[in-house]
Amino acid sequence: MEKIDPQRDHECLHEYYPGLQVMFSGQSYTIQRRTTLASGEAAVVLQSATEQFEISAKQFLAGVQH
Repeated sequence: MEKIDPQRDHECLHEYYPGLQVMFSGQSYTIQRRTTLASGEAAVVLQSATEQFEISAKQFLAGVQH
């Protein structure tokens, strides 16, 4: 069986683990889980008190505030 190399976006998410509180687009969210979109792109599920949504790693990394 051939080894599959991890995609860069998946590797960039290693410091963003489930349960971590982050600021994204000026709002506080909790990372519920890391996942993969149907296209194979890495993604995260964010949840606040009023909403929950899935966002691609590329969009997440561009908007997250450290």
